[in-house]
Amino acid sequence: MKLFTWLKEKVKRKEEHKENKIEKSKEVKEKKPKTKRTWKQRLFLCLKILVSFLILGMVFIILFFKTNLFQSYKELWVQTAMTTMSHQYLATWFLSEEEIQEIMDHLEVKNDENSDNSGVVVRKNEGDVTIEKITGTGYVGYVMIVPDASKVKLIDTRIEDRGLKLTEIVEKYNAIGAINAGGYVDPQGKGMGNILLDAVIMNRELLNGDREMSSSLIGLDKKGKLILGRYNYQQALDAGIESAIKFGPYLIVNGKNQIQNANSGRIASKNCDWSKTRWNYDISSH
Repeated sequence: MKLFTWLKEKVKRKEEHKENKIEKSKEVKEKKPKTKRTWKQRLFLCLKILVSFLILGMVFIILFFKTNLFQSYKELWVQTAMTTMSHQYLATWFLSEEEIQEIMDHLEVKNDENSDNSGVVVRKNEGDVTIEKITGTGYVGYVMIVPDASKVKLIDTRIEDRGLKLTEIVEKYNAIGAINAGGYVDPQGKGMGNILLDAVIMNRELLNGDREMSSSLIGLDKKGKLILGRYNYQQALDAGIESAIKFGPYLIVNGKNQIQNANSGRIASKNCDWSKTRWNYDISSH
């Protein structure tokens, strides 16, 4: 009796197992095979993705340039673009002249006072010229420290139809270092560095510029003291300037930080080894 019951249960399990297999095979057959997209469908999908990106890009451009949501980054973008020669379109494409000028005026470093060097003492032959590395968020630079300021001279490096390169200046004048100074006429970026652009005073003689026009000058007196200020030619002589060039803005005057806005400035790499120079500050080795 037990054997019969056992056989009966075994046969029943086999039948159930067969039924399960049949049901699974039916489910598999009922599933439809995946159909491949046609080239038209793929093209349409690509177009939808492209249009979505374009819409998102346009929304971002509107939010970036036409609202104050990204004001800090917008100011940095505009000033960086507008202080280059070749990439101002990065600002002019998206903003009007009035909007650009408003940002530039807001970021302008205003120098409202001239330097006072009455308390400065120049000590000659005190230590060697050294170079130190300076770092900060987003930049790495080097500063040359000259303990004896009397060694710093403004020199004329124009020769015939071009200006000397810094490497040539260092070799010619047996200098420890040199840096470009002032500006020169540079039509379409092809200037040769031999035609002066702004005010230049050398050995108390005005070599370029209007005698009556005031300019932001960086100069040296006969002792090597640095003089910063807005002067015309006669005022510069009265202030004790021996040699000077027009340049600005000043970052520090009389120990005071002149940068009132953190976005004043721009993103740009700088170094002293420019290919064309004309008026240069030279650090003599003797």
